Amino acid sequence: MSLTFGFYEDAARTMPLASLAIKGGTATRIWVGTDGTAQAQAASGGSITLTANAVLPGVPASAIHLATSLSALASASASVDLGQVVSGMQALWLLVDQSALADGEYSNVSLVTNPIYEG
Repeated sequence: MSLTFGFYEDAARTMPLASLAIKGGTATRIWVGTDGTAQAQAASGGSITLTANAVLPGVPASAIHLATSLSALASASASVDLGQVVSGMQALWLLVDQSALADGEYSNVSLVTNPIYEG
């Protein structure tokens, strides 16, 4: 069985996120979750953690902030706790800290979770 958990440009899951480009200093919202018929859970039994990784030089993960709300974004780190169970879609906010980087658009960032399963 394949996972329905994924990243999307919209909450209705009509536009899968093909790539992620973040502009320095600009909050970006994407959506993460399942199709609603299944529940994603961490294989460890704990929380699902989403982490930003830099896949090429230029963007250190420490310069990226992830949060589930816009208000929490400024004090967020490069990892965010999505909870023990994800069913349906939830907003995810991303921000590149401009004080750490030059202005520009960064596309060398990937988002990864700890091992998950759906049931």
